[in-house]
Amino acid sequence: MQTLKKWWGNPKNKKIAFNYLLITLGCLILATGTVAFLLPLDLVTGGVSGISVIINHYLEPIVGFPTQDIIAWIVQIILLIVSFIFLGKRFTLHTIYATLLYPAFLTLLMRTHVLDFISNAMKPEGAGEIQIVYTLIAGIFGGAFSGAGVAVTFLGDGSTGGFDVLAAISAKYTRVKEGIATFVIDALIVIAGIACLRDIPNGLIGILSALVCALVVQYVYVNSNTYVIADIISEQTEAIMNYVHDKMEHGTTVIDAMGGYTGQNRKILRVAFHRKELSSFRSFIASVDPRAFVSFTQASMINGEGFSPLVNKKKKKKDE
Repeated sequence: MQTLKKWWGNPKNKKIAFNYLLITLGCLILATGTVAFLLPLDLVTGGVSGISVIINHYLEPIVGFPTQDIIAWIVQIILLIVSFIFLGKRFTLHTIYATLLYPAFLTLLMRTHVLDFISNAMKPEGAGEIQIVYTLIAGIFGGAFSGAGVAVTFLGDGSTGGFDVLAAISAKYTRVKEGIATFVIDALIVIAGIACLRDIPNGLIGILSALVCALVVQYVYVNSNTYVIADIISEQTEAIMNYVHDKMEHGTTVIDAMGGYTGQNRKILRVAFHRKELSSFRSFIASVDPRAFVSFTQASMINGEGFSPLVNKKKKKKDE
């Protein structure tokens, strides 16, 4: 018990535990969207779930039961082996937890039928021509759940694995960047889905679902992991500096400048902080100097004191 308390008392261990909690939650959300909305309507949106839908289309009539989760297990394990061969031990171990947890949740949700009430609602009897409307709704919600799941996993510094492995290999051995490689792989899977399932409307809805997924990832993950660099010209520079140092616990840089029109010497205060602090920071400046001139620049990453380290300590030690 004392050992556990000592372990939990380490802030680094708390961070690790919180990250694993986020990865677990992200995989659960992703699997929920897949099982409830995408798989029942054979929507191919790319990735492992898309391959599972395509293969299951041919395999289920033979074996007599849905096999998407089994296919997902097989594909994920194959990709883990490929990852170990081409990307090394460190990358593989970093992604193995989420890579295996996602198909585990797929199996749990599919075999217990706990989400059947949702999937059945998306395929009502006698829907006829309006079934396409239900399929469209399923595609949108499936994409939203998938995007939220992927984003939460990313927030935990994890990855859902899958065909991200092939994208990483492409980036390592060729000049093709991961984003482009991922898009090409998903596009090929969607095209294969349209060709194999011979259902163009469902294929187009699958593309829409993938777009919704990307937009949710952008909103939840990318926007929440952006930073802001502010340049402030104010008569209350000292008060703003104290606020940044004491309340925000960030550093400041003071730049000597001169007004081009007035010719007066001024001070520009430069501050870097997380985007979530923007609203309170603006409110404070407005309260002490409503006439302050402030420009905000968005930054995708900031390295250094108070932010992410420029060089990973373990890697640096290894290099030395």
